[in-house]
Amino acid sequence: MRHLLKSTITLFVLLLCVVTIRAQDVQFAQHVDVSSDGWVFYNLTDNRVASEQEASFGAWDVAFQGTSVKFNGPSQLLDSPFDQVEAAPKDGYAQDEDGTSQLPSDAESRWFHYDFTSHIITALPSRTAVFQSRDGSWGKLNITDYYKVVFGQDPVPRMLSFRWTFAEGDALAF
Repeated sequence: MRHLLKSTITLFVLLLCVVTIRAQDVQFAQHVDVSSDGWVFYNLTDNRVASEQEASFGAWDVAFQGTSVKFNGPSQLLDSPFDQVEAAPKDGYAQDEDGTSQLPSDAESRWFHYDFTSHIITALPSRTAVFQSRDGSWGKLNITDYYKVVFGQDPVPRMLSFRWTFAEGDALAF
C-alpha cells in the first residue's frame, strides 16, 4: 500500500511538472495600443511592439489595425479554443503575394463578435489563429480582449490583450 501511495505521488508530481512546463511556454501581452490609424507591428519572439525600422525590414510576426489582424507568413483562423489546438493543420492557410496573411473579417468567421446594439466588441475564446512565423516556426495566437478596463472608468477600446505559443523547432505540435 505504501509503495502504491509513493508511486501515485510521484506520478502526480511528474504530471504537475509537465503541466507547469507547458504553461510556461504560453506568452501574454496586455493592452497593446492599436488605436493609431496605421498597422501596429508586434514581435512575438521579443514580446514587444516592433519599431518602424524593424517593421520595414520584416522583423515582426503579427500586426494589428483596429480589429484587423495580419501575420508575417501564412495563417488561418480555427474555430477551436486555444487550449484545444494541439497542432497546426497541414493545409488550409491563406497567404498574400507579399508573404503576409490576414485573418477573416466576415461576421461568421472573425475572431470577435460585434454587438450592433451596444457597439461592444467581444473577443471569442473559441477562435485561435495558427500561423507560420518569419523564421519558419509554427505558432498559435488567441486574442483575449479588445479593451483595457480600469476600475471606475469606461473601458478603453483598441487595447488588445492576447496570448500565444510556438511549437518546438519545425514541429507542428504545440
